Amino acid sequence: MYNKIIKNTIVAFAAFTLVQGCSKKEVIELTPEFSLDALSNPSSMKQVEEVLTGAYGSLRAADYFGSGSGTGSGWALMPDVMSDNLYEVSAETLANSRAMADWIFNSSTGQITSLYSAPYNTIAHANIILRDVDKFTNANNQGQSNRIKGQAYALRAMAHFDLFRFFAVKYDRSSTADLAMPYIKDFTVSTSVKPVRNNNKDYYDNIFADLNQAVTLLGNVDQAVNPASGLTRPFLDRNAVYALLARVNLYAGNWADAATAATNALNGRPLATTQSAFTGMYKQTDRGEIIWNVQFEAGQSGPSFIAFFATSNRSYFRPAPEVATAAGTTGLIQSNDLRYQAYFTNVPAAGNPTPNLAITKYRGKGTLVDGNANFVALRSGEMYLIRAEANARLGGANEVTALADLNALRAARITGYTPVVLTGTALINAIADERRREMFGEGHRFFDLKRTTRIIQRGSICGTPTSSAGNCTLAATAREWALPIPESVLGANKNLVQNPGY
Repeated sequence: MYNKIIKNTIVAFAAFTLVQGCSKKEVIELTPEFSLDALSNPSSMKQVEEVLTGAYGSLRAADYFGSGSGTGSGWALMPDVMSDNLYEVSAETLANSRAMADWIFNSSTGQITSLYSAPYNTIAHANIILRDVDKFTNANNQGQSNRIKGQAYALRAMAHFDLFRFFAVKYDRSSTADLAMPYIKDFTVSTSVKPVRNNNKDYYDNIFADLNQAVTLLGNVDQAVNPASGLTRPFLDRNAVYALLARVNLYAGNWADAATAATNALNGRPLATTQSAFTGMYKQTDRGEIIWNVQFEAGQSGPSFIAFFATSNRSYFRPAPEVATAAGTTGLIQSNDLRYQAYFTNVPAAGNPTPNLAITKYRGKGTLVDGNANFVALRSGEMYLIRAEANARLGGANEVTALADLNALRAARITGYTPVVLTGTALINAIADERRREMFGEGHRFFDLKRTTRIIQRGSICGTPTSSAGNCTLAATAREWALPIPESVLGANKNLVQNPGY
């Protein structure tokens, strides 16, 4: 099922809306069976569930978790491109994402508009579901209604949080002065609807309300959201909502709540401890430690194409040597680490037979090399690190628990690992390094630096003929930590306030 058009004027786009319909079992299909006018449909519980399928389809957009040739992958690889994890390869680049990689974007940059609009597509789907699902709910289908509504609340919260991560200037949980984004709870097709930006506190309140509602609803459903067995988990079940709660609480600085939610998310979702299980998450050969993945199938692209074109072995961006090297003997991720084999392959550069390390975790499913791979959006490794960081920041006796999680994760990844003993700042720094290792190429690094140090210092290759980037440092005070509201959106909605510096 592929979402073709869904545009909502609350985000300053055209007042013309279609929702594509297909069955849940056909979530992986490319072509829709039919289109629904969102003003007068859905007209049955079956069609409500089809709109939910459309919501998941919207996540495959080239500017959400999907990608185009040299662009897209907004919440998959783009945060790595914008950080110090990847460097642009001068000999192979398409330069399609240079404005983002070099932080020279502005409110007229096309990719900014695409990043702004993609989550609102998902939000619109969720709001249609929440508008109509109760019309078709009765005593006989309450569990089905809960299952659909719970996922819709979770998707709405996640999409709003993703917007917040890019477009908010600060992540302060309690601030009533810092501006987040508009939190949209209604599907409205009207040029008169001009929402304002919520402050951070109100915005977080709405995210937490939606996620807590999802937890409650998904605790009483008619059937499992995902099959008990299989190689994927393409739908947001209760574990996934707990994982989202853990992530949001981490950004909010709610350390105890983050640790609790991470523990709940890990219920029945242990760490992958073998190469086949870990690599299999990205190849769809093993479920591994997936909590939730965005499903892609043939013809639906995948997250890879912003950085690596699998069919021609062409790398527009490669891993920074501070992360990993072709020899596998230096950098954060080395060859004795199962992440090395899962994430990287030595691939020659254009016109140069010498192997260079490429990010190939999304190269394809099984033995295919077509660039079509699922995006593992939530998994157990992240939950271990969220719980570790939360407990480390709580300090005191909680540091023992934090250290245990850090050592457990490293032992599951690194052959011959020897546990360490760390406390205080050294422990927090070690967890930050481990986040960089563990979630390389999974859309976290830029946001992690934004919420902690607010400094990017690219490594040795930056500014050389290998990667002649115009900027190698992003200062804490730089405006580019928050993306600008697109010029077209500001023109349509005078109630929106632009981010500082733009």
